[in-house]
Amino acid sequence: TFAFVVLSLLTVFAPCQERHLKMRLAVAPLDWTTFENWNVPQGFQQAIYEKLTKKLVDTGRFVVLEREALDALLKEQAIKEENSGESMKGKIVPAQALVKGKVSDFEVNERGGGGGVNIGGVRIGASASQAKVGINVRLFDVDTSEVLLTETATGTASAGGFSFGGNVGNVFTDFDAYQKSPLGKATTTAIDKAVELIVKKMEKRPWTCKVADFDKDSKEVAINAGSDAGVMEGDTFDIMRVTKVIKDPDTGQVIGMRTQK
Repeated sequence: TFAFVVLSLLTVFAPCQERHLKMRLAVAPLDWTTFENWNVPQGFQQAIYEKLTKKLVDTGRFVVLEREALDALLKEQAIKEENSGESMKGKIVPAQALVKGKVSDFEVNERGGGGGVNIGGVRIGASASQAKVGINVRLFDVDTSEVLLTETATGTASAGGFSFGGNVGNVFTDFDAYQKSPLGKATTTAIDKAVELIVKKMEKRPWTCKVADFDKDSKEVAINAGSDAGVMEGDTFDIMRVTKVIKDPDTGQVIGMRTQK
């Protein structure tokens, strides 16, 4: 079994990922623009984002980049490729894929009678309620910007006698209480399904890393992945040289590479 290592014009691919090797992911904060009228606080949005990243880490299959590295990666997306055709993406940030999610559904519908309050056009505090949360998941290859996945993960939950309470200002202040509500449970289900989609797609991808240094005399190679990525003593890797970078003639986007061992 072997894996792929990338350095400038050196690339390695593994048809079967070693179980102990962890893919490196960059996960962008969730996009809430469609539901700005809900006035969900930044701290609350951050808590849901952290729940997503934690569940990805808890699978034991991924290493999620720190926020500083993510910011660098997102900035790199605006950098054009060099004249040689070698992609500049991924040179600063050691990520194999970028996850972007957008909240596409976030609603609570009233069922039956009862009072309640209106928030963003939705009545909260009815005698019974059904919640629905959807997250549109997009997964990108960092080196080529190829879209690997675009699919919506949806969660639903219902409960009778549910209420956030009459004080609208406190609706999104208690995250623990939110998680126990139908809307919170629907959010958890949507996140779980999103993680399942990502795992299913990434398990088919080769594990990769980059060559950090090569000593010609000792023939020792240093890679930019260690124990945190599951690399263990005794692991072996094949190094492939990129002989040709294939670009889309219309967009100039890198769509593939030819390699030689």
